Amino acid sequence: MAQTSSQGAKLTPPPPGKYELDRAHTMVEFVARHMLTRVRGRFTDFDGTIEVGERPEDSQIDVEIRVASIQTNDERRDAHMKSEDFFELEAYPVITFHSTAIRGTGGAGFEIDGDLTIKDVSRPVTLTGEYLGWGPGVHDTTLLAASARTRINREDWDITWNVVMETGGFLVSKDIEIEIEVEALKVG
Repeated sequence: MAQTSSQGAKLTPPPPGKYELDRAHTMVEFVARHMLTRVRGRFTDFDGTIEVGERPEDSQIDVEIRVASIQTNDERRDAHMKSEDFFELEAYPVITFHSTAIRGTGGAGFEIDGDLTIKDVSRPVTLTGEYLGWGPGVHDTTLLAASARTRINREDWDITWNVVMETGGFLVSKDIEIEIEVEALKVG
């Protein structure tokens, strides 16, 4: 029986098996400060799997994001983000995440520890999230849904380009918020 948190029902883990991220219903986004405002961007080309174990803590997550798909609603900024100043697309076309531990934090909450690799630099990160439930998907499949977020310092991944402002501070924040909305479909 499907369980979701939107009606306040007690959530149950999704059926064990392999799930693939549904790109049409999954968002991989980030938020940075540009001077005083928050600028949002996203990656639109990615693949990922969630291996749901018999116990949630036995599950595994692997994601691959293609840097070329970055979108920030400004073509010049997108090109700059792909350049040697930021992601160095030509040398490092892929960002990866591989989970190392998953644990519940009470109710629908969870944390995922994992290794985030950007520009061949791997660093541990912890995502904090909410499991939204599982249920029947289209075409006789099962889907699961979750949200997760974390904050990183981009300089930890050798993304250091910046400009010092005349009034003090920097043009682009070092801290980047990562926000993920996931819908994954059972394939095995």
